[in-house]
Amino acid sequence: MHEMSVVQSMLDILEEQARAYGAKRIVSVRLEFGILTAIVPSAIQFAFDILARDGLAEGARLDINIIPLKIECSECQKEAIMEEYSPFCPTCGSPTLKILEGRDEMRVASMEIE
Repeated sequence: MHEMSVVQSMLDILEEQARAYGAKRIVSVRLEFGILTAIVPSAIQFAFDILARDGLAEGARLDINIIPLKIECSECQKEAIMEEYSPFCPTCGSPTLKILEGRDEMRVASMEIE
């Protein structure tokens, strides 16, 4: 389960930043993941609940946003959002796609502290 190591890395960053601002606790966190990272939100929540114990983020609300796959076709120049990955342009069928979003994003979008 690679979610555990992802969450541990994010918690390290969150707590470091929260301490830098003098926070007593982290109230909420919003995470964003590209759909192609194959992150499972329920596994992220599970890992967060376990790894945040006894830390600044214990009890924090966790919001997870999955970024959809956004592509641009090199042939027809159209952009599209794909529900599922396909190597072909949904407009013209060309196999020359450029992935604009949804590939490898893993980021802390925001956090609320007190």
